[in-house]
This record gives sequence, C-alpha cells and structure tokens, in this order.
Amino acid sequence: MFALDAPSGQTYEYIYGGFGVGTSRGLATLLRIPRLALPKVLVKSDELSGSGSTADFTSRGRLYLTDSFKGNDLTNPQSLEGGTIYLEGAAGYLFGGTGSFMLLGIHADLLLMAIVKPDLIGMAICSAPAALIVGGVNEGLQDAVGFAFMCGKIKCNGLYVDG
Repeated sequence: MFALDAPSGQTYEYIYGGFGVGTSRGLATLLRIPRLALPKVLVKSDELSGSGSTADFTSRGRLYLTDSFKGNDLTNPQSLEGGTIYLEGAAGYLFGGTGSFMLLGIHADLLLMAIVKPDLIGMAICSAPAALIVGGVNEGLQDAVGFAFMCGKIKCNGLYVDG
C-alpha cells in the first residue's frame, strides 16, 4: 500500500500486488561482519526472513507523469489504476530500508500480452502514464540484500485514513 497526495489536497490510498523474479544474499556475509543470533527458519536448506513496516515508519516518494498521461493534471485518482511494472530493492540487518521504482496505470491487457510475449514489454513500459519512486524503512528478522523485478496490478482504494 502507498498513499498519494492529490492536487485537491486529499490523500488517496493505493493497493498493489505482483509476481516476478528476484534474488537476495545475506548482508552479514557480504559485509563480512559477525552475524547476530537471529532465529532461523529453514526451508529446504535455505533460510527464510521477513520484514515489515506500518504507517508509523518513515517513507517518502515522488510521482512523475509521463508523456503517455492523458489530461492536464491528476484530478482523477483512478487514472493510475491498472497494471504495474516495478523494480524493488531492499537491504537490512534487523533494521533496513527498501526502495521501489514503479510504472503505474499500464493497460492490463497490454501488460498481460507483454508477459506472454516479452517482445511487447517495451510497448507496455512506454504506455505507463506515471512513474513512482518511493523509499522507506522497515524492521524484522532480516539479514539480506536483494532486488526483484515484478509485474502486477494497482488499484485506488479511496481516501486514505491515517490510523
């Protein structure tokens, strides 16, 4: 979930989900620092970790409209709904940070065709009416650095209610 301030002064909530490919490595191993005794959850000889954040955690972002945006300004929050393609990166050792670059509002049929026929991914990327860059902090049982390339869907969930 993320929230965007509209030109009207109201804040809208957007929910999104996706699937894709990613990779991660142990941060303590890469930095050659001693590992804390984090609880281990083993899955087929690999470790599982997790992190999370709430609205109380610091995060910031910026929305950019592209040449594909129809209209003069962002008066309709639903204009960002549809497909999304995003790159997400994170790093943390109990406390961490994450960042994402998201293309918003891609026509869902075009994104689906691009998934089936990867030659069309450039067309789907060029059709995005907006790009969002966001970063924030998190905490959890984590000792990792990683990134992922994801495709998914985004929907405006109405006005954002803090709390």
